[in-house]
Amino acid sequence: MTSIFLKCSHLLLLAGLLAGGLGSAAHAQKPARVATRVDSLRAARNAPIVFVPVVFTMVSGKQVRGYVTSYDLFMHDKVLCYELPPNQLPPPPVKEMAVERIKTMVVEGHTLDALSKNGKPLGMLAENMTPAGASKTYGYFITKANMYIPIPLLVGAVFIPVGSHDKYFWFVRPAGGEIQEVPRSDKAFAKLMAAAFADYPALAARVQQQAPDAGYKNMPQLVQEYNAHAAAAGK
Repeated sequence: MTSIFLKCSHLLLLAGLLAGGLGSAAHAQKPARVATRVDSLRAARNAPIVFVPVVFTMVSGKQVRGYVTSYDLFMHDKVLCYELPPNQLPPPPVKEMAVERIKTMVVEGHTLDALSKNGKPLGMLAENMTPAGASKTYGYFITKANMYIPIPLLVGAVFIPVGSHDKYFWFVRPAGGEIQEVPRSDKAFAKLMAAAFADYPALAARVQQQAPDAGYKNMPQLVQEYNAHAAAAGK
């Protein structure tokens, strides 16, 4: 009788050990918690706000300091900024600064000038890309789709852009002259830009002669070459 009791006890103990082991294994194999959409939204909400200080010199001569969370080297119409650091709680209201009120905007080592012609504001802020030269050159680009493919719908169609390219626009202020939009036609381009690059005679001659590598489409390279020459001459 005692022997049967001991055998039953051993079996019960063994069953308990096996059950405990299986429970531990199941606990150990429990998958990690998967991030939910709520977690993603919370992380985005709590992400630090990136901002940089900016200094505006107004047309009146007054200097205004603020902060921006984004900017371009060409700005049109208005600038969105803050009077106080935007990472405060509660966050400060965003301000709209009309470009017509601004003379210069300095941000992260870049100086953007307000462009005007014959005393009339053009509603643009842009960085002078030839700071060491006698002429001032301003350029900007917009990204445009190469083509659109129609996707038929039940009613009508939606056009999806495929591929893209940058379309450049340029303004130049020759030394002692008025700012002008750089023309795209070969003859008008050669006349204006030969005058703008007059303090670099070799480059001006190539532009005047309408060399294959010295036309409107080559403006980024021409500006780089002009800057390199001005920097070398200033040494």
